Amino acid sequence: MNSIGERIRFSRKANHLTLTDVNKLTGLSIGNLSELENNKFMPSTNALLAFKKLFQVSIDWLLTGKYSNEMTTNPQIEVSDITYESGPVSFYSLSSDEQRLIESYQGLSVEDQRAIWGFISVASKKYAKDKTSPLPKQQK
Repeated sequence: MNSIGERIRFSRKANHLTLTDVNKLTGLSIGNLSELENNKFMPSTNALLAFKKLFQVSIDWLLTGKYSNEMTTNPQIEVSDITYESGPVSFYSLSSDEQRLIESYQGLSVEDQRAIWGFISVASKKYAKDKTSPLPKQQK
């Protein structure tokens, strides 16, 4: 993805959102969104902030296609190239368990996806509070 418009479109589709969905969630007009995705003009600061929040991506990535150092939470994560529609996309490599988790999540209803996010929120707060591993220990 060489352009901001391609990254916006990729993010929207990766989140299974239509232009109408993004319009309702951000207040940006459908025509404006279409023109942004087709690189007719650059997004405003407000649009960038809305995309950052909605798509859970960094503004650095939207603007440049590169992740900033502040976005790196695990220095052992490898970056690999995958193909999406019009070309290679820089993305984190995922384990087979992580891939299965994402595929399963994408197959859920919106209601079930929200329930999963609620569970993750509770579990991550417990992990931060207890400072223990979120994974159960293997029994011998």
